Amino acid sequence: MFTVENSILLPAPLARVWRLVVDVDRYRDWHPDIGLESDPNDPKKLIYTYWRPGWADPIISVEGSIIRLKRPSEFAWRVGIRGLFEIEEGFHLEKAPQGTRLTQQLSCSGIGSWFGFLLMKPFMRRRLAGTDGSLERHLRRGTVISRYSHRNPRHH
Repeated sequence: MFTVENSILLPAPLARVWRLVVDVDRYRDWHPDIGLESDPNDPKKLIYTYWRPGWADPIISVEGSIIRLKRPSEFAWRVGIRGLFEIEEGFHLEKAPQGTRLTQQLSCSGIGSWFGFLLMKPFMRRRLAGTDGSLERHLRRGTVISRYSHRNPRHH
């Protein structure tokens, strides 16, 4: 098992960052390579889709589950096959004098994680930093996209 994390100070109120992080159906609006989609029949289930930046079609799409939801500070999900290879990804938010401290954590576990430890860990660390930067740029635009607005064309 291995874990990587990245922390960033976002110049936005905690409630605003929280709304973006937990609105899984809008992840593609700001996340560079992951799309999440909620299951209307089961609020703990989601569909996790990974895109390679610049590609039109996703590389993989799998069912996952929300494993942590503590308002307004923690949100995490898990995808994979228990014991073989699982990815757990999540956010921890804290109010800070200058905005919100966001810590993103990604853990890989199972037999497959040992194989990818040396190759994947540096990639995962860069991916977290890129994701946090993308979220920061999205917040800087000064708008919070409404759940009812038209979706970003990358969704389709």
